[in-house]
Amino acid sequence: MKNWTTKEIQYLKKNALLAETNVVLNIDQLAKKLGRSAKSVDVKIYKLRRDGQFPPTDFSKAFDPKGRNFTDQEDKRIIAMYKKGATYKEIGISLDRSEQSIGGRIMRLKKIGKLKQPKKQWSQDQVNILLANIRFDENGFCCNHVELARLCNRTFEQVNRKLNDLRKKGVITVMPDRSKTSVKSKEAMNRFNEARFAHIPKKKEDVLMTGSTEKPADISIESKQVSLILTTVIVSGQRTDQYFTQDGELIATKKEPTSGATEIDQKYN
Repeated sequence: MKNWTTKEIQYLKKNALLAETNVVLNIDQLAKKLGRSAKSVDVKIYKLRRDGQFPPTDFSKAFDPKGRNFTDQEDKRIIAMYKKGATYKEIGISLDRSEQSIGGRIMRLKKIGKLKQPKKQWSQDQVNILLANIRFDENGFCCNHVELARLCNRTFEQVNRKLNDLRKKGVITVMPDRSKTSVKSKEAMNRFNEARFAHIPKKKEDVLMTGSTEKPADISIESKQVSLILTTVIVSGQRTDQYFTQDGELIATKKEPTSGATEIDQKYN
């Protein structure tokens, strides 16, 4: 994995050639100059757009050389072909339209509710990879969601839903003990509690030795076992850890500065 440097990012911003839709036209040339793959450059540009460092794409501005309006029949064909997985280029060829104009029309159809984003189906190869690599802790909980998400090119939530689906179908027979929590979640909560209450004296003698006459703070600590989802966000050198329950309820947030200044693309590079 080759980390992106600030100098490389500045080069992208300065030398990227944008179409009227803000699509970058010279990805191959940028990749060659930077000694990277075109996919790596494309992913980095996507991340920069997401972070507001690159202008967002707007396919509604796509130019149709013939300046024609889309008919109802064309919209029906676009919807049908798109749902079957056809590319913008294939749809454009069938309608004698440009690839960018098709992209703009699809965006418009989604906006007005005529076209919904198709769900990305799991292939049998992905399911086989998941089943071959899944690991369980002593309580029957999956303990390597992140690894499975990377291997299957899926998100944490998608992997979790698929595991539940496979359990319902009987493909996965290892069932979690709901009277307990996952070992990984318990360890994460213990680390969080240790950091959160590190400043609180653990013994009565510790308070007396300080010589303070102040009344000790009224502290109430409640501990319980829950299954957690840990989400980590790093922005401008600031790391934020958020702990969610399986139902999506935020129960704790921890913020701390990071030690590295170099951008690290862990997911895509």
